[in-house]
Amino acid sequence: LGTGAVGLALDVSARALRRAARAGAGIGAVAWDTWQPFPVRSGTVSVVLNIFAPRNGAEFRRVLHPGGTLLVVTPAPGHLAELATAAGLISVDEHKDERLAATLGPYFTATDRQDLALPLRLPHADAAHLVAMGPSARHTDVAETRARLAPQPEPLPVTAAFTLTSYRRR
Repeated sequence: LGTGAVGLALDVSARALRRAARAGAGIGAVAWDTWQPFPVRSGTVSVVLNIFAPRNGAEFRRVLHPGGTLLVVTPAPGHLAELATAAGLISVDEHKDERLAATLGPYFTATDRQDLALPLRLPHADAAHLVAMGPSARHTDVAETRARLAPQPEPLPVTAAFTLTSYRRR
């Protein structure tokens, strides 16, 4: 980030905020609803990083300075596919790209896109935690997830597939 740079994590998850606050010197963490105006002055942010979270295009644009960058990480087709089969997760929305363009298009222009995939080998406990962190958590319960994972190999091979897209302000 450079000398004197600071970071600010905004999230509704207390656990995520604790982790972010410990990530390094100069990083603050604030419990915040992404649909409310951010507690940041307009045009003062160099980079906004949005990872698997709701996207408030108007607020992202407001806080970014004119040369700033928005980085958005979204799940790609096949993300956690092995876990989806084993634990009954919901799949990635096939219209995700269209929804992303509609949300950010009025405020930003995409400048770069990279599709990435990382092989993971997860113990059952970590796989269950991963299920509990995502949208499938609303459709499953912990006992059911553990029961579905029990007959699976351990560690469970899983692919994290995601897209990193860079944007500049319009």
